[in-house]
Amino acid sequence: QTLLLLSALLMFLFLSNIQCTREIDTNSLIRIHVLASSNSDTDQQLKLKVKDDVIRYLQPALKQSDSLTESRRIILSSLPQIEQTALQTLQQNGCEDTITLQYGHFDFPVKYYGSFSLPAGNYEALRILIGEGKGRNWWCVLFPPLCFTDSNVSSSGKYTDQTPDTHVQFKLKSVEWL
Repeated sequence: QTLLLLSALLMFLFLSNIQCTREIDTNSLIRIHVLASSNSDTDQQLKLKVKDDVIRYLQPALKQSDSLTESRRIILSSLPQIEQTALQTLQQNGCEDTITLQYGHFDFPVKYYGSFSLPAGNYEALRILIGEGKGRNWWCVLFPPLCFTDSNVSSSGKYTDQTPDTHVQFKLKSVEWL
């Protein structure tokens, strides 16, 4: 009976030490990052309107993309239209701020999307700065299209069936402590 109890205890300790993690390949994503001019309620609402209109503009082309390279090409070739879309949104809302677009690699904090998260790291991204770009920001993933739902633009970062490239790893927490 003692042996059975000891075996059960060892099994519990072993199983409680197993940790399953999914590592996201940060090089398989293109993110979008929209920064408001300030933290005022008006600027925050404008940021969300710009985000919605830019994603609505990009969504049809990016939904057809099967690769990171093709998505990058679509975004880069659309920069003038993206800027025009964002400026038009501002003007329709009585705002005279400027729009600055940047495309490159930027640091992001961790972001949770339903059942998975993207780790903090340096990601390829389209960055949209409204005015001075000193306000709170909004971000999501353009490729694969994790900020799109069937026919709606998602404000909450809901995701489609596509997911980033991941690698599943099983680790023993007690071994990591050593």
